[in-house]
Amino acid sequence: MFSYPEQLDTVKQLHLNEGDHKTMNCPFCGGHKKFTVSKLLDGTILWNCFKASCNAKGRHSGNRSIQAAKNYVSGNLHQERKTRYVPIPAITTNPATYPAAIEYLQTVNSLTAMENGLIKIRYAPKEHRVLFYNQDQTGAVGRLIKGDGPKWMSYGDVSTGIHVKNGPTAVIVEDAASACSVARLDGTTGVAILGTHLTNTIINALHSYAKVYMVLDNDASRKAVSEIKKIRGNVNLRFTGNDLKVLTIDQLNKTLRTNNNNNNR
Repeated sequence: MFSYPEQLDTVKQLHLNEGDHKTMNCPFCGGHKKFTVSKLLDGTILWNCFKASCNAKGRHSGNRSIQAAKNYVSGNLHQERKTRYVPIPAITTNPATYPAAIEYLQTVNSLTAMENGLIKIRYAPKEHRVLFYNQDQTGAVGRLIKGDGPKWMSYGDVSTGIHVKNGPTAVIVEDAASACSVARLDGTTGVAILGTHLTNTIINALHSYAKVYMVLDNDASRKAVSEIKKIRGNVNLRFTGNDLKVLTIDQLNKTLRTNNNNNNR
């Protein structure tokens, strides 16, 4: 993951002119044609990577050039300021019609969440991806199950993460399948932050839960300590060497009960 200053330094090296908009390979994660960058007429630079596992996203308010200032004074401002998202695939079907999709959902303990109506899951045959939708269905993340390409792709607006179920206890995990897996626990909502980076939007969404756990891989400990400080209130940090997607309910409960760190607040 790259910090904001690191991202800004890289983006500035692209030498954009006011009004420019580019789509290119991501300079941070290497995602093919997944990175967009724009420079508005007021000098503001916007950038975003649509790959779910990449944290490249930001905004920098720069200075206008002389021509940009003239355009501003003359009212010649027609720059689109809306965040651009990759649209959700238009053609989807029930995963049950594709054996490979159902097999994947069973393997990662996500089928129960779909069958119980805890999350909308569809299959996009053209993209060969299983789609996990957010609660208002304005966005989804897609898991590739065959062919070439990034393992995960983001579609639409998933800025608040993927929340599975509506229990009072939130368990923060990295991906949507893990969120479905932990949602099998009583009173628990699985919250996929789609990586290891907690955005302000996700943090605000977490304030509605009575209790919050954050479960990450053992090798993410340094990152987790900095991320957990962003959340107000009592947050229980857990590390594990196991993949949450394949654990039984008893094993998941044991993971949450095991206090293997000193970072609880």
